[in-house]
Amino acid sequence: MRTAATEAGTQEGFAALFDESFETMKRLAFLLGADDPENIAQESFVRLHARWHTLAGPDKALPYLRRIVVNLCRTRLRHLRVVRRVPDDPPAPGISAEAEVLTRLEHGSLRTALAALSERQRRVLVLRYWLDLDHAEIAETLGIAVGTAKATVHQALARLRKVWPDEEDTR
Repeated sequence: MRTAATEAGTQEGFAALFDESFETMKRLAFLLGADDPENIAQESFVRLHARWHTLAGPDKALPYLRRIVVNLCRTRLRHLRVVRRVPDDPPAPGISAEAEVLTRLEHGSLRTALAALSERQRRVLVLRYWLDLDHAEIAETLGIAVGTAKATVHQALARLRKVWPDEEDTR
């Protein structure tokens, strides 16, 4: 049975996670290709809050939140592919202000190279090198085997090296 003190502690834990992770989850959604990263991050926290009381422990909240973001991005991108197939639909809305700012950063060429990768390869590289997750955490977040995560990281890096050569290679 929950007491008022337990409920208050739970709400404080959720609030702390939100304060610490909202911007990170928004950037993760952007890097995974979401056209509306802020909405993806918000929806992720709403879904986490609805399931907060069922988590095995507070240490499970962040991996679960990451998984929600990845799944929502995947769902959103699938939806956009279907919507864009219909020829009579109006053009997609413009890029958000945040997306434009991040796109114009000096890593624009890397973003272009990442776009040449498959969705799964892009996901594992973003999770590995942007969030600094190990292979086990990547596997947990994506719902795949650890060996698959390792192999996908290796394949993605090999493909990235082909489409984005080092500056030394171009001299």
